[in-house]
Amino acid sequence: MIKLETHCHIFGTSSCATTPNDLLISRYKEKGYGAILVTNHFSKHCYNNYFKGDTHKQKIDYFFELYDNFAKECKLAGIKTFFGAEIRTPHPQETNGTEFTVLGFNREVFYREPLLFTLSQQELFDLANENKAFMYQTHPFREGVVVGNPKYLHGAESFNGHFHHRNSNEKAEKFCSDNNLICMSGTDFHHEDQPITAGIYIPEDLSNEKDLVKFLFENKFNLVEEKQEYLDALKSYKGE
Repeated sequence: MIKLETHCHIFGTSSCATTPNDLLISRYKEKGYGAILVTNHFSKHCYNNYFKGDTHKQKIDYFFELYDNFAKECKLAGIKTFFGAEIRTPHPQETNGTEFTVLGFNREVFYREPLLFTLSQQELFDLANENKAFMYQTHPFREGVVVGNPKYLHGAESFNGHFHHRNSNEKAEKFCSDNNLICMSGTDFHHEDQPITAGIYIPEDLSNEKDLVKFLFENKFNLVEEKQEYLDALKSYKGE
């Protein structure tokens, strides 16, 4: 078994992901990870402000170019990569956003109109099921986040390790248990000074998103959860 980071943002598609590829890869190598699931933001704000290009096709080409370049660097370092996206759906009450990671979409889905971030949670979930993809809510109990409808989820992040936020992971664990959702764990990596605290264990022979989705649906994996390291970093960041 190897450790897979399930929530990682790479430089280029948002203002919040600030770590150069070479430094990010070296950090994960040092922590003993064998694979990274890239979950760059796919939102209206990022699409309009950070995806380079004048046309829709050019913007989506750029989105995938960043992933492909990162994947090549990871391969040279002996780290596997998987492609996913953290999609922000519209919600009238949101402040920090309601975001869902989807794993298993073919690339052509991102080129379609309407854009994925304009869909409702139910519409995105129906599309995920149509494409045999896996969809889970990230940091459902983070401050300012609206909790999604569990009816339209396969899972949820029961542990999020981003130390800039109070993620109320204990509430997320209960949410998963109460609604029979698959528990996921992710660092939500953005910054080079960020402790790497989360992930899951996967078989070393998994090599593509289709097989990873199948493995997740079986729900027989163990989580990586460095809870105390996350809490210590959170307290330090918040000055407590």
